Amino acid sequence: MIYNFYIFSRGRKCLCREEWNRTKPCADVREEAKLISGLLITLNSFAQQMGPPKTMGFMSYSTPQYKMHSFETATGYRFVLTTDPGVPDQHDCLKQIYADLFVEHVIKNPMYQIGEDVSKCTAFTTKLQSFLQTRPFFAMLMSS
Repeated sequence: MIYNFYIFSRGRKCLCREEWNRTKPCADVREEAKLISGLLITLNSFAQQMGPPKTMGFMSYSTPQYKMHSFETATGYRFVLTTDPGVPDQHDCLKQIYADLFVEHVIKNPMYQIGEDVSKCTAFTTKLQSFLQTRPFFAMLMSS
């Protein structure tokens, strides 16, 4: 089951946040985005310090309640998906969102200003929702 999708800029600014199938409503979206961003930085730093040489960061981690999948581009954008813990690795899915949706409908959009809220790019958000809703685990809990 997919819960949330985020895009963060190099400066940790949340450029996009989408939510589905969540059982507990978010009390403060801005605070949640800051917590997720801080967690990403901490986990990335931890992976680089504890991993073998040339470790680039982390791709996912799990708790009993959820799994966080992450993909960071060479330009510093970070794409994040939170799911139930039984969902398999989504690194390739996030790479596809970046290459096929974000680059095509956001970066190449002449009306988009770098650093703006991505939700203003309606073609991107529409295609993102359609893409994620066709995943086999979109609204189905996966067994761990």
